[in-house]
Amino acid sequence: MGEAKDIETKDDMLVIREPKLILKLRSLGGGAESEEEKENRITFLEAAFFAERRVIPIEFDKLAKKKDKLAEERYRVLKYLREQGYIAKPSLDGSPYLRLYRKGFRPGEDRTYSLIYVVDGKWKGNAKELVEMVGFAGRLRKECVVAIVKKDEDEPTFLKLGRTNFE
Repeated sequence: MGEAKDIETKDDMLVIREPKLILKLRSLGGGAESEEEKENRITFLEAAFFAERRVIPIEFDKLAKKKDKLAEERYRVLKYLREQGYIAKPSLDGSPYLRLYRKGFRPGEDRTYSLIYVVDGKWKGNAKELVEMVGFAGRLRKECVVAIVKKDEDEPTFLKLGRTNFE
């Protein structure tokens, strides 16, 4: 397995340069490889999942929580979906959504299926916020899903949002 010297922290992600670890993450649908396939960039949230699974040889306790107040909720949704056989990844563009790929497909093999907006159990959605979420997902031709994570429940609640016209 790679050593810590092959893993560097940059901005909001890890840069992994160990070839065997890059190959392992590719097979698991983790991170995003560079065009030369010499490094893999993986967000802290996704890295925390693979660290828990002992794929990445690093300890992650509070690394993902530094800038994201919903990091714990996002992690629970990502972990739940991965355990169900889906590949869920945080958006690399800085948007608050998790990208969900269809079951059985790896990133690069198929397009993102849904955008998942993670909220905590105290969330009070308003119409303007919901319309913005549905509009953003619609412009990208994705389904819009809200994942509500409550502390006292094991599984998140997923709500699929959509727009309709009565013509």
